[in-house]
Amino acid sequence: MIDDRAASHSSRRILSVVVALPLLAWIALLGCSRPEAYDLAITNVTVIDGTGAPAQPNRHVLIRRGRIARIADGSETVRAHEVIDGSAKYLIPGLIDGHAHPFPVETNLPLFARFGVTSILVPGCTDCSDQNIARAIALADDVSFSSPRVFPTSQHVTMEGRHPVKTYPSPRWVEGETVYYLREPADAERFVREVAEDPIVGIKLTIEDGPAPPFVERMPQALAEELVRQAHAHELPVFVHVSDNEELRIAVEAGADHLLHFVGVDLDWERDLELATRVRDQEMSWVTTLMIDKSFFYPARPEWIELVLALGVFDEEEVARLAASRVPEDSLRFLAEAYGIADPTLPSVIRPQVEDLRRLYDLGVNLVVGTDVGNDFIFPGLSIHEEMELLEMGFAPLEILEMATENAARMLGVLEELGTIEEGKAADLVLLDDNPLDSIRNTRSILAVFRAGRRIDPR
Repeated sequence: MIDDRAASHSSRRILSVVVALPLLAWIALLGCSRPEAYDLAITNVTVIDGTGAPAQPNRHVLIRRGRIARIADGSETVRAHEVIDGSAKYLIPGLIDGHAHPFPVETNLPLFARFGVTSILVPGCTDCSDQNIARAIALADDVSFSSPRVFPTSQHVTMEGRHPVKTYPSPRWVEGETVYYLREPADAERFVREVAEDPIVGIKLTIEDGPAPPFVERMPQALAEELVRQAHAHELPVFVHVSDNEELRIAVEAGADHLLHFVGVDLDWERDLELATRVRDQEMSWVTTLMIDKSFFYPARPEWIELVLALGVFDEEEVARLAASRVPEDSLRFLAEAYGIADPTLPSVIRPQVEDLRRLYDLGVNLVVGTDVGNDFIFPGLSIHEEMELLEMGFAPLEILEMATENAARMLGVLEELGTIEEGKAADLVLLDDNPLDSIRNTRSILAVFRAGRRIDPR
């Protein structure tokens, strides 16, 4: 006969275990559901997201695995392995230079990063061999090296004896390595098929007669159209060099996708409104590169050169050599002849171009900030700030930031990943000490630069 007291005690033990099991499971589940700590939190910061939207004060930007996981209200409590107090600071997307030649890459890529540039478009150039581009991409992918993302186009596509090979002669123009010649329409199909498997974002087509005398012949319309047709058949956009209105017309009628310079184009809004409207309707992007004109003023402005040297990041001997190689009077004479201005000043040369860009922007054209780094007196990283400051002659800082971030990412075809501060996108960010909406010059007040959530500025 079973002892009633023993049976009762046993029953209570079983009951307590049965009751405890769900309780323990619930406690365990509660522990497991505790949110994982973010890798990085930039807290209480004012976010200027690059979309053109107003600034968002007192936000937490929470980063996990290189992406913006959340943008939270500043009243929330967050857990992160690293916390940066963004109080009284400003967060903008990483800047994108829409036209840059970063060679030598070991020296120049870190300079872009230092100045908040987290992506660059590298159109074909004398240094843009497959080997040099591969080296740039390898360094950009090396997490131990401070570098922007690198987006290359194909090498220059032009014709033999045309721009830029004849207008800028160099032994580094090597057919099949840094330049490709179209001699007949069939060459377009062969070239595109050859480069279509390369890590490129598009084809660089040069139809120009040259930026200055002595001019050469432009690429014929039919040949430009065939190159564009072949590129589009391989789903590759075409980036076109233009330096006057006729080349603009050729590019638009050829169905090209993007325009790599504005300098040299002079829009008559009664005559050219239809052409400008086609640029918009064909969803073409247009890169500004006003720094090309500003660079001609540098030899006559030694105080500008002193400001560059005072930054302590550019090679003093190289800058001095560059300054000594230019005769200030010759540079100003070139601008006087190019623009028909007896005594050219920076505003008199730049402002009319900015006014045309303003009209294009209001029309709905996707304008992109670009510098053409690789030319004299256009400095890696630094000059994107100069370019933006030139645009402030006709644009609000919020608009300029949009052109240097969201619009550029749209041109590169990477807007789903880059260009704005939005949840799910790569955490390419620049933390500023001063408000860039007060003056675009405040984009120079850089505290930290992040690429995919990792600090990349070399300071």
